[in-house]
Amino acid sequence: MNIIGGLMLLAAVLVVSEAVKIAAGLIVPAPVLAIVLLVVLLFVLRRVPTGLRVVADFLLRHMALFFIPALVAMVSLSDLLAQTLWPLLAIIVVSTLVPLGITALVFARFAPPLDGAD
Repeated sequence: MNIIGGLMLLAAVLVVSEAVKIAAGLIVPAPVLAIVLLVVLLFVLRRVPTGLRVVADFLLRHMALFFIPALVAMVSLSDLLAQTLWPLLAIIVVSTLVPLGITALVFARFAPPLDGAD
């Protein structure tokens, strides 16, 4: 599988996930469903096709470029961002700390004890 095949595979998985989302009436975003479908596909194949590996390596190496549109939007909306800065910061902090705390509690409750620990 070449690079074009890898891109086509990614596009096909995204199209299939969008079709499944619409047909089933799911509220899950299509890209999230596409990731699940791609993981299942890779599990069934038991390998990563060469073209997909090349495309994934390229996309991961250049991931910083995907943030440019968000940065441009932040600059163009800087007045609105300045008005809502503190509520946004509070949302970011709370939405980070609460799941982190819940995850730590669940892990502490259900994790097996370490060898030699009481």
